[in-house]
Amino acid sequence: MKSLTKAEEEVMLVVWDLGRGFLKDIMEHMPDPKPHSNTVATILKILVEKGFVEYEVQGRNNLYKPRVSKADYGQKSINQLVKGYFEGSPAKLVSQFVNDNKLSQEELESLLQQIKNAQNNQQ
Repeated sequence: MKSLTKAEEEVMLVVWDLGRGFLKDIMEHMPDPKPHSNTVATILKILVEKGFVEYEVQGRNNLYKPRVSKADYGQKSINQLVKGYFEGSPAKLVSQFVNDNKLSQEELESLLQQIKNAQNNQQ
């Protein structure tokens, strides 16, 4: 799976949220300041070429829908982030969040419980 540029990711976030939509629908949901519709149309064409989006022709318009789920792309992105910036160690990523006070006590306890549950399910 290829990576997305920032502009491509912005469009994909809208497509993922909508589930499917025409160019006008996607434009309506783009964050401000909205890019020009020609720019979004070009990005959608690139996303089709990269395999992230597919479309079906309906009359004179294309109905766009995601081919890659947000969860799948998110998992790939996290794996790349961990590999590139945290020496391949998910623990170092979590440790960074802890050091930056980005995780509450409740979130840390929830993570610990998830780890314990996963270990119990593997046994």
